[in-house]
Amino acid sequence: MAKLKLKIDGMACEMCVAKVEEALKNKGVSDLQVKIGSASCTYDESSVTEEQLVEAVVDAGFPAKIKKGLF
Repeated sequence: MAKLKLKIDGMACEMCVAKVEEALKNKGVSDLQVKIGSASCTYDESSVTEEQLVEAVVDAGFPAKIKKGLF
C-alpha cells in the first residue's frame, strides 16, 4: 500500500468535498481524508496509479496535483 496527498484547487464547499470523495472512493482507496483544498489516502499500487487518482479528481471538476513531502 502506498500513500498519496493531493493539492486540489477550486473546492469551495462540502459538496465539492463530497464530489472528490466519491471520485476517489470509486478508485478503491482507503484511509481517505478530504477537506477543502486537499485529499490524502492510501491506495493499492497494483490496482491504481497516482496518475489515475489525480485524473479521477480532475474528471470530477477540480484541478489537482500530487503534493510531495511529509504526510
